[in-house]
Parts: sequence; structure tokens; C-alpha cells
Amino acid sequence: MEYGINLLNPVHTLTMSREYIFKFKILGIYTGVTIVTVFAFRYMLPIAAPFVIAVLVAAIIERPVAYFERKFKVKRTIGAVVMIVLIFVVLVAAVYFGGRLLVKQIKNLMENYESYVNRFSNIANDCCCRIDKAFSLKTGTSFAYLSEQVDKTVSRISDGAMSSVMNRSVNLISGFTMLFTGIAITIMGTIFLSKDMSRVRDGVRKNIFGEELIYIGGRLKEVLGTYFRTELIIMAITSGICTLGLFLMKNPYAFLLGIFIGLVDALPILGTGTIFIPWAIILLLLKDFKKAVFIFLIYIICYYSRAFLEPKLMGNKLDASPVLMLFAIYVGLKLFGILGVFTGPIALILIKEISSMLIKDWGQEA
Repeated sequence: MEYGINLLNPVHTLTMSREYIFKFKILGIYTGVTIVTVFAFRYMLPIAAPFVIAVLVAAIIERPVAYFERKFKVKRTIGAVVMIVLIFVVLVAAVYFGGRLLVKQIKNLMENYESYVNRFSNIANDCCCRIDKAFSLKTGTSFAYLSEQVDKTVSRISDGAMSSVMNRSVNLISGFTMLFTGIAITIMGTIFLSKDMSRVRDGVRKNIFGEELIYIGGRLKEVLGTYFRTELIIMAITSGICTLGLFLMKNPYAFLLGIFIGLVDALPILGTGTIFIPWAIILLLLKDFKKAVFIFLIYIICYYSRAFLEPKLMGNKLDASPVLMLFAIYVGLKLFGILGVFTGPIALILIKEISSMLIKDWGQEA
């Protein structure tokens, strides 16, 4: 394809120039929307977070509140308060009962910390001796190097943790104050929004951007609802499989490890193999073949459970490739920290839908 001006064929040149103008405009739209979205998420979302959460919670509880109002003639304010209290009770109960078991297993882990360190040290020493023998090194060379690196890492982490505690302790009280203030604003905002939901909807419809807001809101609800519901279901199933498998192995930390592995599996790039494969290899080196096979079977079940459930639960509703969603989560983690797991996909869908809408409108005007 030639990019120069063809004086002998001005019609072809004009068509080519229009094509590239169109492409540059599309590129400009995607670039502009991306910059505005990242700026909004980076600087405006932290300020507006309580109100955004209030909108989401009000939307979630809208159906039961409307049901209470229609069926029992209960005022929407009372219905909203009842739903918020129920959500709070369920969360507190889950945290309490789950937390008790977690604390018990963490306490048990800390009480046996020294024995586990000694056991790990023996395993590492045995592996290092094999490495020394394989590479004709003096016995103890690999273990001495490993011990030195571990000591340096622990020292660096300890110094960093102490420095972080000293730096953040001053802002601890103000941080808790802001947290509780945000929670209070979220609760009040949810109640007010739920009370005036019909008025809010009318206001959105009459807004100059009402049609666009309704469309984008519907797409976010459909796509992100499907994505996060799928991930939560798979994470719960993975945690359950891991907990049950480790419990059958009579592991004293089955629940703790099951929850942890489920969380690891939900993170991008990582997965259950990050934990289970090294664990199985270590057991094989220790010649504990029975446990190694059991660990590998748990990993296989988790892996194929995700492979089977993910397409079934998501279907065709996720209008973005898994690779693109993975990229969005990674960028979100780099820009926003752990919250990027949620804000990354939301930003991606916003950029995609707003850009597509602007391109469509621009194309119609052209």
C-alpha cells in the first residue's frame, strides 16, 4: 500500500486521506476516553467512593425494598433500613464464625512456628545437599548461600515493616475516623437513594445524557455482574475443594489454606498451581508419594473445575476476551493497588462502551 499522494488518481488519494482521518479520529477517541477514565478513577473515585458504593447498594437492594413496599405496604425508608441491617448481620456473622476458625488455626500455626521452621530448614538442607552433590560443590555451599539470602530478605522486610509502622501510626486515628465517616455517608446515602429511587430514575431519564447513562449502566451491570459473579462462585468452589481435600489429608490448617488458595486462584496470572505444584514437588523430594499424589489430584480438580465452570457461567455475556480482562486487572493492580482487581475491569468496560458510543454517534453525524 502506498502512502504518497497520487496525482494521477485524485479520487483514490481523497478516499485514502478520509480513511486515515477516520482512523486517527477513532484513535483519538479511544485515547481521550482512556485518559479521562484513568484520571477519574485515580483522583475522583477516592473522593466519591462512599456515594458510588451507596448507588451500588441501593441498586442491589431495590427489588426487595420494592417487594416490601408492594406486599406489606412498608415505607421504602424502613425497607432500606431493614435490608441494610440484614446485610450487616450476615457480614458480621460470616466474619465472626469464619474469623474464629481462622484465628484458631493461625494461633495453632504460631504455636508450632519453630517446629515448622526447623522442618523447612531440614527440607531445604536436604535439597541443597543434593544440589551440591549434583554440581560437585563442597557440602553446605548451597545451604549457606540460601541462609544468607533468607536472612537478608527477612532483615529487609523487618526494617521496612518497622519503618512503615512508625510512619503510619501517626495517621492511624485519622484513617479510622475517615473510614467510619465514609461508612456512615454510604449508609445514609443508600437510604436516601432507596427512598427516592423513582425520582432518581426520572432525573436520569430527563438528563441531557440520560440515554447514554442508562445504556452504559446497563452494560456495566450485565458485563461486570457476570464477570464478578463468576469469579466469586469459582473462588468459593475452589476454596471448598481445597478445604475438603486438605481436611481429608488431616491437615490442621485446612480451612486457612483453603481460603488462601481460593484467593490466590482469583488473582491474575497466579492460580492454584502456584501453591500446589511446588508443594507436590517438595513432597516428592521427601518421598512422601501418597501426599504428593493427593495434592496433585486436588490441583487437577481445581484446574478443571475452573476450566469447566468459567465458560458455562460467563457464556457470551462477557464482551471482552479473557486476555484483555486479565490485562485490565494487571494494569489496575499497578495503578490502584489491590482495588485494581475490581477497578481495572470496570475501567476497561467504561472505555470500551463510551468509545464505541462516541464512534457510533460521530459516524452517524459524518
